[in-house]
Amino acid sequence: MDKDKVESLVKKLSGKPKKQIKGKRKIVSLVFDASTLDTLQRLGRKKWIHQLKHPISTGKEGNVFLATNESGNIAVKIYKIETSKFKKMHEYIEGDPRFKKTKKTKHDIVNMWVQKEFQNLSLAKKCGERVPTPFAYLNNVLVMEFIGTGDDAAPTLKKCPPQNPEQFFDKTVNFIANILHKVKLVHSDLSEFNILNREEKPVFIDMGQAVLITHPKAIDFLKRDVKNICTYFETLGVKTDQEKTLQKIREYKENKQKNV
Repeated sequence: MDKDKVESLVKKLSGKPKKQIKGKRKIVSLVFDASTLDTLQRLGRKKWIHQLKHPISTGKEGNVFLATNESGNIAVKIYKIETSKFKKMHEYIEGDPRFKKTKKTKHDIVNMWVQKEFQNLSLAKKCGERVPTPFAYLNNVLVMEFIGTGDDAAPTLKKCPPQNPEQFFDKTVNFIANILHKVKLVHSDLSEFNILNREEKPVFIDMGQAVLITHPKAIDFLKRDVKNICTYFETLGVKTDQEKTLQKIREYKENKQKNV
């Protein structure tokens, strides 16, 4: 993917005429600054990205695009350097033993966040959970599996509630317990906004904020995840209890130990 193709896409998405890029921090559109353009070109040369097609989702901190490479459709997540909430990101990075030398510049924190999401997705995938398979990352860009059918992305639970909420709730609780006890990970921001409904099966996304259980706030984040999913599934008619759900997660470990 050459520079002209990327800048042509920028022009199409932003509705603005192509501008001459001057300096690393010159913003061409909401996401495509000079540094990001360079990163996309480098990933293109490595055959990870052939073409960006259109946005799947957009947000203050980053956008996800449907893209292609030689294998077919993929998802490309691009974090915004200028508008990401760095103080919030730093809260999830600080205390993570994988990132002991935390730098405080905007660029470094975002790049570290992308690396963190890649590692967290890899851990969740390692224990057999339904998360997008991470393929590659570079600077503020993450390349991963596209979750959907054809060019249509799977919707979030917020947009498409499950037909069997109770079963979906149980699978979500099992996800929390599985990544906690198998790879020592807490999602830390679980809600109906970052669980996809793919043919009535959950796929868990947005793993950048996930922390290891050694993080000083891991227990608080775990309780918040449980509170969020219990609150949501109650709106769908599922009878939930936060304390019993936490107990079930604890017993998951005990049951696994008995079966070993």
